[in-house]
Amino acid sequence: MKQIKHPLQLTLLISLIILSNEITAQSHRLAVSITGGIVQDGFAGAITTDYKVNEFDYLQFNLQGSFSSFEQNDVDIPVDTYAFTAGFFFDLLRNNSRTFAISTGAGALIGYEIINNNDTSLPNDLLLNLETNKTIYGGYAGLDIDFFISPVITIHLKLNEMYHINSEIGEFTPYVGLGIKLILK
Repeated sequence: MKQIKHPLQLTLLISLIILSNEITAQSHRLAVSITGGIVQDGFAGAITTDYKVNEFDYLQFNLQGSFSSFEQNDVDIPVDTYAFTAGFFFDLLRNNSRTFAISTGAGALIGYEIINNNDTSLPNDLLLNLETNKTIYGGYAGLDIDFFISPVITIHLKLNEMYHINSEIGEFTPYVGLGIKLILK
C-alpha cells in the first residue's frame, strides 16, 4: 500500500472526499409546491413536499383541501374534504437541459369529509340519510409536470385521482392544480 507523503496529495484526497459528499447530497433535494385548482363541481388547493431519495425517485407528502358540492333532490349540498396523502413518485420523462420533467406515482390517503356543514336537514324540509362528517381513507395516483423557470423554480401542474373507499358521495375525486414549486437543497 502506497503512503501519502506529499501535502498536495493529502489535500487532493480530502477535497475528493468532500466533493463526493456534496455531489451525493445534491441528489437528495427537498421541494415544496403550492397549487390551486379544480375538483369535480368545486375548487381545491394543495401544499406538497417532495423528498428525493435518489436522482429519479421521490417521496411525496400532500395536504389538500377541496370545496365542492353535489346535487340531491334539486338541492346543491356543500362538501368539504381535507386529506393527507403520502406516496412514491418516479420520473417518466426529463430532458437533459432540465427545462421540464414529468413524474408519476401513487400512494395512500386519509382525510375528513364534511357534508352540508354537518347538518342533516335540507332547505326543502328533507333529511340527508348519510353521515355528514366522517374520516375517509383510500389511495391516489398522480402525475406531476414541471416547467423550469430557473434551476430552483418551476411552474407546477398536478393531476391527481383520489379514491375514497368509504366516502358518502362518491369514491373517485379528480384534482387538477396549477402552481409554483420551489426546489430546496
